[in-house]
Amino acid sequence: CGDDTARDAVHTMSGSLRTLARRAFAAGARPVKALPTAPYAPIAIRAMATGPAASAVKISDELLEKLGTLTTQALIDGLWVMGWPTSHILGARPLTEGQKKMVGRAITIQFAATRPDIAADKPGGTESPEYEAFELVNGKEVVVMASVGPLESVGGDIKFLRLHQKGVRGLVTDGSVRDVGVLRDYGFPVFSISTTPRQGPHVHQPWSCNTVINCGGVVVRPGDAIVGDDDGAVVVPAAVAQEVFDIAHSREIVEDIVKEELTKNPGPPGKFYPFMSGKIKPESPLGALLTSKGHDPKKFAHTAARPGARHGTGVPGASRARVGPGAPRSISSYTQTGASYDEVLHLFAKYKACAVLRTPIVGACTPAMDAAIAGGFKLAEFTLTTPGCLDSVAEFASKHPDVLTGVGTVMSVDDAKRAMDAGARFIVSPVIVPEVVKWCAENMIVCAPGCATPTEMIHAWKLGAPIQKLFPGVMGGPNWVKAVSAALPMLRINPTSGVEIDTAADYLRAGASSLGFVAPAFPPDMVAAKDWDGISAIAAKIQAAVKSA
Repeated sequence: CGDDTARDAVHTMSGSLRTLARRAFAAGARPVKALPTAPYAPIAIRAMATGPAASAVKISDELLEKLGTLTTQALIDGLWVMGWPTSHILGARPLTEGQKKMVGRAITIQFAATRPDIAADKPGGTESPEYEAFELVNGKEVVVMASVGPLESVGGDIKFLRLHQKGVRGLVTDGSVRDVGVLRDYGFPVFSISTTPRQGPHVHQPWSCNTVINCGGVVVRPGDAIVGDDDGAVVVPAAVAQEVFDIAHSREIVEDIVKEELTKNPGPPGKFYPFMSGKIKPESPLGALLTSKGHDPKKFAHTAARPGARHGTGVPGASRARVGPGAPRSISSYTQTGASYDEVLHLFAKYKACAVLRTPIVGACTPAMDAAIAGGFKLAEFTLTTPGCLDSVAEFASKHPDVLTGVGTVMSVDDAKRAMDAGARFIVSPVIVPEVVKWCAENMIVCAPGCATPTEMIHAWKLGAPIQKLFPGVMGGPNWVKAVSAALPMLRINPTSGVEIDTAADYLRAGASSLGFVAPAFPPDMVAAKDWDGISAIAAKIQAAVKSA
């Protein structure tokens, strides 16, 4: 067809396709010195192939409004239970405290870093991709703008006046906005990394409209639901929006009932959390509570992927720095959140002393650890060689929500999965088991493999282990730790064998990040004699020694 006919056809296209066609005509109009030759020609042709920008599933107006009734936390939980990737647009905070709730279908804009040819080829005026996007707003949309940097301006007063005129439901960006006072007057919710007085064109240019973008570490497709409240902005993929709503709504019903009960009858939330099976058991405290409110517990889907997992509820595989050098990411029902991962490391750094229970005596597992907890321990490790280990872990996950519970002597991925199913929040091994360390790193689970040399510690760190358990004990004790921690400051050394009450402070002063107490915390004769008071007294002495450092 002729050039005029082709250009007329461009005006019937939508969004990104229209932009692509214009650029193709613009490029064709410029003189080219020579046609590309192999192997570049096939690459240029292949680059034209792309998948559909929007999902085939469309979110109805009714479902959109229902999604807007839920909190962002509930929606994130719904996606997490389903095993979907992170949906929280990291860093995008409400521009105004207390701004109204935001919900709408995504219209996306991708910015590209400025360079002379980008600035020359970008359509100008009303044909600029951002203005094309603005004109697609029809009262139920949220504009999502992917910036090239968190402090770069994506727009201000005059540009966003048009969004106000079109009745936009909100604006989200992983960049910054300017003219804050005027934006607040416009009245629509804004979520951004920051504010800035600077202009944006010298740094980046709007390049495409309604394409698949990455905003704040999250994939956004045109038509996805964007929901924002005081906690931030989340993306609900259109393809699973109904399923997410069903799970999240179920969760909010349960939590409203639990909160009402705990308000009337104050007590620890652990009475009702975590849910210990795929369905709420009618005979459980939570099941009985739901029944008393006229609900059938069997109709409520379990809102955590496994016992104990509520500690990590939120963004699965949250976009963040590597867990360890080279640690890859994959999403599974065992994947914890970045917040949970960081919390475990924070608690290790805060409390430093971990009670490590290893005993062959049947029936001693729970009472022995109870005694250690009564004496002040806040970090508890149950070893798989101890009879009743996983039963005790499951019990502690609900009975002691203030205690960080983990499982030791984990020698396989199956062992690790069983530990996490029971409610463990960290994994410990006596040696480096590469497949266990890699699996934990991929699933954002803190693990501490046993290492006997600096070389082994660095190997564990490179595999993704954030804590390196010093096992067995080494000659020199605290002096060895001092030398290694000084040379390799990225390590978190956790001496476990050979640490006594009178050397605990020396290890910590030498650079140990935390300590593990096995026999010193659980003398075999005391465990055999069921001298629980004696174990509690020893625990108190260990806490005092650690605090003295």
